[in-house]
Amino acid sequence: MRNLLTGRGDQPEAARDDCDSKYGTETGGRVALDDLTIGHDSRRYGERYQASDPGVLRDAVAFIGLTPGDYTFVDLGCGKGRMLIAAAELGFQSCVGVEFADELAELAARNVAACEFSHVSVVHGDAADYAFGDAPFLLYMFNPFSQQVMQRVREHLLRLKSPNYCIVYKNARWRQLFDEMPALRYIGSPPTQKAGVLGVHIWVPRER
Repeated sequence: MRNLLTGRGDQPEAARDDCDSKYGTETGGRVALDDLTIGHDSRRYGERYQASDPGVLRDAVAFIGLTPGDYTFVDLGCGKGRMLIAAAELGFQSCVGVEFADELAELAARNVAACEFSHVSVVHGDAADYAFGDAPFLLYMFNPFSQQVMQRVREHLLRLKSPNYCIVYKNARWRQLFDEMPALRYIGSPPTQKAGVLGVHIWVPRER
């Protein structure tokens, strides 16, 4: 695996994330799409990999008042799997990451295996094609792709029998797509997180 995927090239050892230190994983750093192997049509709509802050998920779950054990966690553009590990630690019923870059999907699977979580899986595929299940889930996205793919994601959500899900979207450049969904209610940003375009934005079922 190329050194650019380890995250160590950008950070001294002391600055590595706590979960990496705890499990011996490699989830940090940033990786440009041009440095990755991507055999999917959505490549031109993707964004670079940048590690998420696990605190975002913890704060979002608390802000929603969600019981993780009742939900599946879905991360579209899961990169190296950092948020899958964070979600597993929070006690989500199951965790699924979707990643279209060969190297990142492989590394995410290795990272998850290193943590020995039996209820976490990595799907090597295109988020635009991912079909959500009907069981309750929390969808997490950290600026993973542009509007063209986000519209496809929205279409899959609209096909569900009921809006039995919440959305946590960081760097929500295309938030209007979810604001316009009649079954969802926008509840804002956790007080511990930034609002604005680069902040954390959350939607829940309207009847919640």
